[in-house]
Amino acid sequence: MTNRQQDLVRELQHNEHILHVVSAEDLQKEYLERKSNIKLAAQHVNPVLDAIKAAKLIHEVGGFKPSQVELKKYGNKQYVIFKGKAVERRVLKGTKYLAENPTVVRMAIGPKGIVKSAKGGFVVTAVLSVGIEIFDYVIRDTALLSEMLGVITTDLIKIGLSSLAGAAAGLAVGSAAVIGSVAAAPFVVAIAVGVLAGFALDKIDQRLGATQALIKAYARMGIVLDEIKYETSRNLQYLEDNPQLIPCLFGPCHGIRGY
Repeated sequence: MTNRQQDLVRELQHNEHILHVVSAEDLQKEYLERKSNIKLAAQHVNPVLDAIKAAKLIHEVGGFKPSQVELKKYGNKQYVIFKGKAVERRVLKGTKYLAENPTVVRMAIGPKGIVKSAKGGFVVTAVLSVGIEIFDYVIRDTALLSEMLGVITTDLIKIGLSSLAGAAAGLAVGSAAVIGSVAAAPFVVAIAVGVLAGFALDKIDQRLGATQALIKAYARMGIVLDEIKYETSRNLQYLEDNPQLIPCLFGPCHGIRGY
């Protein structure tokens, strides 16, 4: 083989692409096998983001120790007062901030920051969870609307309750005398309680069958709606076939048997 031929072979091997053709059924099967893991990962996206934010806050204030921050009220306004050397902080270079200050709220410090973080976490997790269920409904031929609605309803309830539990725990810790003076403590507690509450609610749901009960309720509702739709369509068709009865809808119908 000449040098030119060897160069051509190497070039072809370098540019070689292998395509794997997967059927829709195989793709669907693969997705269903991984769905639970995908959803579990989606539910933990926000706690991971919050943990990163908490780590940045701990680094900003110089560790996880008491007497770092204090909440004080002057008049009708609440302030977050930072202790220690301001020059050592990269973001929070001041010593006193309004509790509504965007930087303070963004870093989940103080009541406003805890509540805003909980709201943001609810939105992120809800969007991901609902998106997964809608995607599942679209690609799966055997999926039922009642099943999707039942799962989405319980998911939103569980996400909301875990967010509320985390926020309540964070606010309670923030009001404590000693541990509340640790800048990152309320936020860390809020993250931990939110995750634990979500885990507990999942276990309660599995034990009590709340999701399955909702799926059955939505299925029954669907049957009733189908019956209403059928009766309405049948009556409209009857009126279309007997237009002389239309005035009877709006008043007495004289001369017609049964009215």
